[in-house]
Amino acid sequence: MDILGAALGQFDRYLLVLSRVLGMFIATPFFSSRSIPGPIKFGLALLLAFFLLPAAAASSGVSPEENLYRYVAAVAAEVAIGLVIGYIVLLAFGAMQMAGEMIDIPIGFSLVNILDPQSGQQVPIMAQFQYVLATLLFLLINGHHYVLEALARTFELVPLGGWRYQPEVIGKVVEAFGAMFLLGFKISLPVVAALFLTDVALGVVARAVPQINVFIIGFPAKIVVGLVFVMLALPLYASIVEATFSPNGQMFQFIYRLFSTGGGGQ
Repeated sequence: MDILGAALGQFDRYLLVLSRVLGMFIATPFFSSRSIPGPIKFGLALLLAFFLLPAAAASSGVSPEENLYRYVAAVAAEVAIGLVIGYIVLLAFGAMQMAGEMIDIPIGFSLVNILDPQSGQQVPIMAQFQYVLATLLFLLINGHHYVLEALARTFELVPLGGWRYQPEVIGKVVEAFGAMFLLGFKISLPVVAALFLTDVALGVVARAVPQINVFIIGFPAKIVVGLVFVMLALPLYASIVEATFSPNGQMFQFIYRLFSTGGGGQ
């Protein structure tokens, strides 16, 4: 009851913590899943904000009684911090999905789309496969725990009410986007290279033996080659996903660098 009373007595700080948590929940994959009912997500955010309240040790220095406009601005800033965290995590998952889209084009699956229940959009087959596999590996290595740890650490890097916009923030967000694009290209490179060599081989066959209709045998051959190399590359894919979502991985390093140099400070 003492802890509960203290939390109720610091409701202004609790609301700031809750704003950051809700911002992260809105943008972060898995936490923003449509399969999780809204009341459950909101209740989890309320509970998580309560447990994170001690981590937000620094006082905001802003209360609604003293300056309502500054307090509203602080709430908006906390939501923005949570959205940035979720955006970087979303970029990492987007890199996995983009790798599948790069494979879909040469393998011939880009014309066939399926419904993604998470986003409600039509996505190619391999893109959806890579995304679902990345989500399973993310949960298997307790990546959702690491995201919550990163959220708790941001309260050390950016105290409540301590967000100060700096021009470097946009550059670091763009840098994260470019790094995740490069990551998706690296993931798809083995399969895309194998399919490119298959196209070269089919071109040689068509040149050497014009009687063979390479368009008829080309499509099933590329599908077989593509699926075989996707299976062979699964261990590499799993290691890349684990390295990306590990506590010292590229994704979390971007989050920490962003808030330690570009976004935080009093």
